[in-house]
Amino acid sequence: MLDTLSYEQLRELGGHEVVGEEGEKVGYVDLVFRDDETGSPEWIGIWDGLPDSKPHVLVPVRDVKVEADVVRLPWPADLVRSAPSYDAGHDLVIGHENVVHVDSETERKAYEHYGIEPGTERADEVEVVRFTVWRIQSF
Repeated sequence: MLDTLSYEQLRELGGHEVVGEEGEKVGYVDLVFRDDETGSPEWIGIWDGLPDSKPHVLVPVRDVKVEADVVRLPWPADLVRSAPSYDAGHDLVIGHENVVHVDSETERKAYEHYGIEPGTERADEVEVVRFTVWRIQSF
């Protein structure tokens, strides 16, 4: 389970393939969001692998498993693809410490979307760390 991984282990997930509960490819790990109060991983940001083609979506860390080099979700791919999205920004540079924010309303909608309760209540924005990830560039 992802919530048992160390910070360094989570960093290594950047770019790993993500599949839904039936094994259908959903995308790749773009970001790992952590609770700024506890430091625990809370969300995974997923992108489809193509620059600027679809929104980056949120997936709760709960019950997510890593098997070999694949991140396996306990939700169907269609549910994940229609999840609330976050803006990763175009000015983020891979390899640098950058911060992406998810506002409390987006986080609330994401919890509702997956039908789960928040681990902790938050009134303010959640600060999250951008992890290193390699992106495929089209020419």
